[in-house]
Amino acid sequence: MRVKWWQAAAVCLLAALVPCLGLSPAAAGNCGEAFRAAGGDAAIDGDTFRTTDGQQWRLAGVLAPKRSDGARIAPERDIEVRTPPRGRSSPADAARIALDVLVRRQALWLKPLDETADRYGRRLAVVRDATCASLAERLLAAGHARVYPTNLTELRIADLYAAEAIARTAGHGLWSDARYRVLTAAEAGGGLGSYIVVEDRPVGVRNLRSGTILLFGPDRRRDFQVFIGSRVRRLMTAARLDPAALVGTHIRVRGWLGRRFGAPAMELAVPGQIEVVGP
Repeated sequence: MRVKWWQAAAVCLLAALVPCLGLSPAAAGNCGEAFRAAGGDAAIDGDTFRTTDGQQWRLAGVLAPKRSDGARIAPERDIEVRTPPRGRSSPADAARIALDVLVRRQALWLKPLDETADRYGRRLAVVRDATCASLAERLLAAGHARVYPTNLTELRIADLYAAEAIARTAGHGLWSDARYRVLTAAEAGGGLGSYIVVEDRPVGVRNLRSGTILLFGPDRRRDFQVFIGSRVRRLMTAARLDPAALVGTHIRVRGWLGRRFGAPAMELAVPGQIEVVGP
């Protein structure tokens, strides 16, 4: 079987990034008591794989590109949707291949984060290779996924963001594709229905009984906003991250974009969806 250039590149880049992340080899079975041994079978997509017992697993804390990404990007927002040149793989294909390299016929260590499978039969887990290196972090550092914060990954969020920053700042992998680039607040409305990353400064805040709204423009009906429900607001306050103090601060926020009273809006599920980038 002939190995295409992007398959070889995925293997080389993933291997080269292990020392960059400080992921030195460890003795097998030394990943922690909560981890259990498993045999990798094959990747299903860029963040889901199957073990040899037939169980499907999703990597916790990451979201890989999907073939349908970009289908809902509004053309009037000048966000270019590019088709890969002939003979080159899409970000979704590259992510699946990269994960397949890491799991196929490999010894793995799994830490399940939920007791039951989702409606597609998948279970969520932290997954490490035979050296105890995190598969999620390796994919992030190579540009094959973005961080996807949940309440089950909050304790690992700093490590995940650090791995993602390696690829994002270098423009590797999906970060070189217009569909996944970091958007400004003015551009965010074009990503309706998509998982997006926005980097900008809130210009105001609106406090409601149900939560807090970070405003990124003067028009509440048209400008991008971030809704922080009362539960998440309490968690942020407990972590000394007052939403009102973010006004004028350079932040990066990510999540699924929908609409709230007509305006493009993102609702936070966990505090980890916000990163403070600078003053």
